[in-house]
Amino acid sequence: MQVFIPNNFLPERKYIIEILIHNFLGLKYEISFHNKKSYVFLLENKNKLVFKDAFFSNFEERNGYLSGNNLPEKVKFSENKFTLENDIPIIFGNKKTDISDTEIICENDIFASSFFMLTRWEELVIKDKDNHNRFPEELSFSIKNKIHFRPIVNEYVEMLWNMLKFLGISQKRKEKKYEAIITHDIDFIKRYDKFSKLIKAIGGDILLRKNPFLIPKTKKNYIDIKKGKENDLYDTFDYLMDISEKNKIKSRFYFIPGMLGEKDVRYNITNNFVSEITKKILDRGHIVGLHGTYDSYNLPEKFTTELERLKKITPEITEGRQHYLRFENPTTWQIWEQNNLLYDSTIGYSKDGGFRAGICYEYPIFDLIERKRLNLIERPLIVMEGAIKSSYPEPKLFYDKIIELKNIVKKYNGKFVFLWHNSNFNTEEWLTYKKKYSQIIAEIV
Repeated sequence: MQVFIPNNFLPERKYIIEILIHNFLGLKYEISFHNKKSYVFLLENKNKLVFKDAFFSNFEERNGYLSGNNLPEKVKFSENKFTLENDIPIIFGNKKTDISDTEIICENDIFASSFFMLTRWEELVIKDKDNHNRFPEELSFSIKNKIHFRPIVNEYVEMLWNMLKFLGISQKRKEKKYEAIITHDIDFIKRYDKFSKLIKAIGGDILLRKNPFLIPKTKKNYIDIKKGKENDLYDTFDYLMDISEKNKIKSRFYFIPGMLGEKDVRYNITNNFVSEITKKILDRGHIVGLHGTYDSYNLPEKFTTELERLKKITPEITEGRQHYLRFENPTTWQIWEQNNLLYDSTIGYSKDGGFRAGICYEYPIFDLIERKRLNLIERPLIVMEGAIKSSYPEPKLFYDKIIELKNIVKKYNGKFVFLWHNSNFNTEEWLTYKKKYSQIIAEIV
């Protein structure tokens, strides 16, 4: 198959063609360049698929496109017989599609739209920040247009494939299989590692939970834990591994490689208890990864120091995510790449579930500043339990939303990346939801 692309913004165009055609569909192609404002797929049977270029051809390459003035505002929708859904979103382009037996001309620029979603370039050009210095989710195109529960890049891939099939492509597409990826960010190791934590917990019973009748239970938990009669409330590692093993899946435990006194660090990575836990995790065949500290997302030297700390405990570190999902585009990805890590899973929502990058496949990153593809792979986070709980606090709605998102991922044979913190089980706020955990894991694997 010959693919002709416009002769400007070649790094960007070649990247998105490679991701959609090769990485996602597994098709072989030869790329050529022309002066037309369109992407043209010439099949072996001489049939032709044309997508009008509605974005990159509008800009001079020396000036670029990375400006808030170039952000899309409103999504449009169009009925399309080549999609799995009733309609297809349009970010760049328009609804017009002409179809004949030998040629399809589509004015929905799925390549610019997919590039927009996967590279997260809106998060580079929008300078507003939330209270954790993150890109404010409510400003994202997907959330403003209420399409964050739709993996629209997956929808584009299916539309593209069905168009090629209609025109008689002889190649077969790559088979993808649904996979659940269970992750646990270890923000806390122990709830009661010192007496002051008991005082804090009692204060929480009074001020946060507004239930002083919980104080006797809190005191009893503390005493029983100190006497060795029960595990600390945050020591749920065996419980998590037991459930994963029962469902024939691995858990991934992402540890913060910090030291007490550093911002938002709650345990020393050098603690013997951490070494014992990581050894147990690895001995049982599960995975240990990195949960970069609060400040490390845009500080290369700090990040490298932290990674080396974790590697002293377990040298094989290939994956993880940043604490609080803190992310600076493209700095955070550059740091992970420079440290030879293989998989990041920071790109997800902190206030809801869904598809921040518009995709439920893992994919190689594009560095918007250096204008090149990285070796680093992004595995987008689809569900974080705390985010779902904040938006759907009733336990049944909480469960139903998680399963709904799982079903969407399964429909596209994607990767359902799921996060549940080890500390969110045995406290009053989470006891009701704990009952749902084993059900959820059994349902999503």
